[in-house]
Amino acid sequence: MESFLNQPFLAKRQKYARWGSFIGLGALVLGLMTSTRSPLLSYAFLVVGLLAASLGSYTANRYVREPRPDQVLDAALESLDKRYTLYHYYFATPHVVASHFGLTVFLPKLQEGEITYEDGRWRHRAGLRKLLQLFGEPGLSKPHVELEQDIQWLKEWIDAAMPEDDIPVTGAVVFTNPRATVRASKAPVPALTPDQLVAFLKQGLKSRAKTLSTAKQKELRRVLDDAIAAD
Repeated sequence: MESFLNQPFLAKRQKYARWGSFIGLGALVLGLMTSTRSPLLSYAFLVVGLLAASLGSYTANRYVREPRPDQVLDAALESLDKRYTLYHYYFATPHVVASHFGLTVFLPKLQEGEITYEDGRWRHRAGLRKLLQLFGEPGLSKPHVELEQDIQWLKEWIDAAMPEDDIPVTGAVVFTNPRATVRASKAPVPALTPDQLVAFLKQGLKSRAKTLSTAKQKELRRVLDDAIAAD
């Protein structure tokens, strides 16, 4: 399997994370220093500090803290053959696999703890770690809605680029944290751990997407390579 990583995009986000942390810390310190002399100014500094620190923490969790989602996906899929190509951070959908089954979106989720889908609802049992969401740690939200939006965007984009080919677009939510326990077999979208990805791409897509001809596979790869070259 071949993998492409948008290094400039990643470096820029890592820079944002550092600056968010620095600005947040600096503003919090100024807020404490001015608390007795100017309570209103102190409050403003504290609000700015909390917002900047939360933004820096959120960005760091996604693009700095290792293993990053792109690293987890690369490691999980490295055994695949040359029919599969993985693109990181080149499209509005950050992680995309191109294969003889078309395009597959992977939506990474970083939560640890127990994740379940029951009675039409996602639940995340993480104990006190849920408090960290107040300080920038990503929440679970509704993964199936996020994934469906990503699939829809990518489908519209590839249909515009290859209007006569009807390229299939599929996807899965991937819980990348090794301390995550996932029980979501009844979820409206596939909810997987990294060790399930190879089987999903090899077998799980057979019933979800048609197999592309060799000519369409080459054209799809050309369109994607042209897109990342122009990035």
